[in-house]
Amino acid sequence: MNILIVGCGKTGARLANELDDYGFDVSVVDADANAFLRLKADFSGLSVCGEVTDIDVLKNAGAENAETAIVVTALDNVNVMVAQTLAVEFGIENTYVRILDPSREAVFRKFGLRTVCPTRVETDILLDLVTEDAEELSSINIGGTSVRFFMEKADKKEIGREIADIVTRRTEMLFALRRKSGLLILADQESTVIEEGDMLVYARV
Repeated sequence: MNILIVGCGKTGARLANELDDYGFDVSVVDADANAFLRLKADFSGLSVCGEVTDIDVLKNAGAENAETAIVVTALDNVNVMVAQTLAVEFGIENTYVRILDPSREAVFRKFGLRTVCPTRVETDILLDLVTEDAEELSSINIGGTSVRFFMEKADKKEIGREIADIVTRRTEMLFALRRKSGLLILADQESTVIEEGDMLVYARV
């Protein structure tokens, strides 16, 4: 399967690296050449630097042959513009769009966009973490896929390591950690050191 990722920030790069490991043909587009430094050294896909709303740039990244597109730049308006271009100009039906503003998500969905709102997802899960003690947390539906969240106690080999050092499992991704005090730390705080008694929060597909 050919997959086009627009935006090579932390999310886009991580998706690109994981999908590349799965054996997919991955192309990544970003306006900042330095963003591609987030890709692993042995990344076998294509990286194209250029304005992500430019049709020629998207063509160079293989949009004409892409079966699925994931649009995850830092700007909602850009994401929507690119998603519409991919649908209209290149006929890519399987396009997933990140929308950071929850108030916009419902509106964009009415236009037929398949949206993922990490702000809403994080809010829902953090509420669960604050109010629930159960190790199995609620599940959510993202793009037709059910994602469950659960906690497990950090083991001895993980204590003293930074969040960035935790290896992502095939079907699970580290989402956050919860301290004994109840403090919640999202996994993007990569330099945070794991302490004894920490609970690791994973997202499982």
